[in-house]
Amino acid sequence: METDDWRGESATTFKSRARVTLEEYAGARDEAKAVGALLKEAYRTLNSRRNKVIELRDQAIEACMTVNPYSGRCTADLARMDENRAEIYRSNQLARQELEESWTNKILDAVKNVQDADENFRMALMSDPSDGNKGLLDGFNGALRSDAGEANVARAEELYDKIRRGEKLSDAERSELDLLMWENKSDQEFSRTLITSLGGPDGVIRTHNELTDRAYFEETGRKKQYLSMDRHLADVIATATKVEGKGREREEDQRFYDKWMKDLKEAGLKEYDAEIVGQANNDQRMRGYQSIVTLMQNGSGYSEQFLHDLADDIRTAEDSKQTDEDSKRKGDPDIWDLDRGFAGTRKEDGTFARDGDSWFANDPYDGVLGIMSKTPDIATAYFDPDTAAGKDRLHYLQKERDWDLVNTSEYRKVEVSGPDKADADSHVGFGAALEAAMTGQVPGGGSGETGSDSIEAPTEEEKEKAERDARSRVRVFEEVVKSYANISAVDKTAIPENVRQNMANTIAYYPSDVHDIIGTNADFSRDSAKAEPNDVSLHRTKMLQFIRGVSEDGGAFRTIHDSQMAIVANDIVGLSKDDLQGGSGEAREVARTSGQTMGSLDYIRADVLGSHRDDEISQNNWEKVYRYHSAGALFTNIPIVGDSIQRFIDIGTGRLAEDLNGEIEDKTTEELIRHYSTHGLPRLEKIFILRAEDVGLSEYDLSDGGSDFHESVLTEVERDYSSAIHGAQGATGTRR
Repeated sequence: METDDWRGESATTFKSRARVTLEEYAGARDEAKAVGALLKEAYRTLNSRRNKVIELRDQAIEACMTVNPYSGRCTADLARMDENRAEIYRSNQLARQELEESWTNKILDAVKNVQDADENFRMALMSDPSDGNKGLLDGFNGALRSDAGEANVARAEELYDKIRRGEKLSDAERSELDLLMWENKSDQEFSRTLITSLGGPDGVIRTHNELTDRAYFEETGRKKQYLSMDRHLADVIATATKVEGKGREREEDQRFYDKWMKDLKEAGLKEYDAEIVGQANNDQRMRGYQSIVTLMQNGSGYSEQFLHDLADDIRTAEDSKQTDEDSKRKGDPDIWDLDRGFAGTRKEDGTFARDGDSWFANDPYDGVLGIMSKTPDIATAYFDPDTAAGKDRLHYLQKERDWDLVNTSEYRKVEVSGPDKADADSHVGFGAALEAAMTGQVPGGGSGETGSDSIEAPTEEEKEKAERDARSRVRVFEEVVKSYANISAVDKTAIPENVRQNMANTIAYYPSDVHDIIGTNADFSRDSAKAEPNDVSLHRTKMLQFIRGVSEDGGAFRTIHDSQMAIVANDIVGLSKDDLQGGSGEAREVARTSGQTMGSLDYIRADVLGSHRDDEISQNNWEKVYRYHSAGALFTNIPIVGDSIQRFIDIGTGRLAEDLNGEIEDKTTEELIRHYSTHGLPRLEKIFILRAEDVGLSEYDLSDGGSDFHESVLTEVERDYSSAIHGAQGATGTRR
């Protein structure tokens, strides 16, 4: 009997085997496509990195190196160098060795990049993702990813999850994880998939806490390895939170970012167990924002949007005047409070060492600001007063924020809670962010992250951006000076201790502008006729009030003083014999501004030390830090050329300047003013006299009445110095 309906055991068996065969064909097809895509990606990546090796080899050869084709070792070929250069390396073996090692290391690093990429693709091709048990056991696997980052992310998540569960990684697993993270840290898909698979912000925080517990408390012998894993975690956050591209790609970026930030708001306020806070009080826990900022301090490359939004979200959590739109929760000023401080050791220069527990960001807002300082453009945009948000942020941090985050307790038969106090390193991140925002420089040196190593001439678009950035920095500088000047006019001690040196560094960054402002009695504010030539537009009184507040720190005063002395020396060296002999208008102008500047600063010095005369500890600390900074101030923007300028600077900033602080015990401010009038003015006059001798003025010309030098130049110096030292009272406020 014929039928179209095949039934029975044979039919069932056939259908089962046919399904498996079909799945194998599908798996073979998908795996082949994935392998093909991986091999194409591998070819592009490996070819690019191989070409980099060849490029570096060619550059080394062009630089007169002989490159070993097997080891990559570079040897200087002196015969191909010009004779002067060759002689330097013949006579200085250390310099030759450093040159050869520099080129060798560049080539070896490039070779290692090829090897690392090769290993990354090997792991991607060998990965064994689950395809839901389709097809035959150990058959074709259609789940293989066509992107190396996607193929390896599951393995990275598996290893991080193993750590979070309390397990240990073998040496091979640690090396594997290090390579996976290093090779894929710039892969956005890898980064987003990884932090999502870890459980979003909550999972990342828990993973980070486990890593730091092991690094600092449980397995300190493997601290370096655990902190390396932590840095990799910070790097993928930086990559994952960037919103770039156009159209649909940007929309996808924004969707991921919005979800991440929403989840971080929730996780940021949650409390977590961590040994760093549990040591002093076993019941104490820390907030997620404190943990995530601690993690981020180990990484770099964060976007402006992410850092700004994170900082503002942290403020919302703590500012009692703000309410979170999602949770309707009002801010709590005590939300970050802990039972002890976490500052490192204060060094002689006033900065803090990264020791003890200082790695922990107990103040997450200050911590984020510190991260911003590593990318100055981001800090500038955050505080730019051209926006309402920028002005509001500065106002909040200067005048409204509760910086006292350390709980205190006293024992009077029972434990009684005392008033909160600030941690020793309070405001460190804020000060660094302000300095970066006002100068475009990373505090401590460097120009910050630019994202480009290009040495080509800037395009017109790049020039325009540089000009806009410069104007933004000046706006922040003007706003900070005015706001802190107003505060200092009421309380001369009000500028926070850990901000003062940053403010002094900024004054030293704009030395010519500051010199113009305090060196004359003219009005350099924007609404005055004199404001036009200057980049910085501020009233002289405001600048002096600001400098007075900053000068509560001896090192900060030294930085400002020495940077201005460099300008004075530079101006005096610019005077010719005719200028000095005939008392030209230019010579009188230099004498006037020099006298006004140094007289004003000596008045401020007298006012500070006079205010400290009943406070021996404060006076001693001021003098100690002042002398510590005797190596000189930041002269980045001062054109110092020639021995004469350096000699004149040394007169104004060396031993003679330090001796001005002597014999001040028990002196009132008025007595100190007389002291500096007697001993401060002669050092300034000496520089003018030495310049006159250098350009050939005779003894007769130098004598009183011999030429216009005494009558016009030195008299002008004395008149303006005395006027300034007695008349800089606009910088005087009320000491609390």
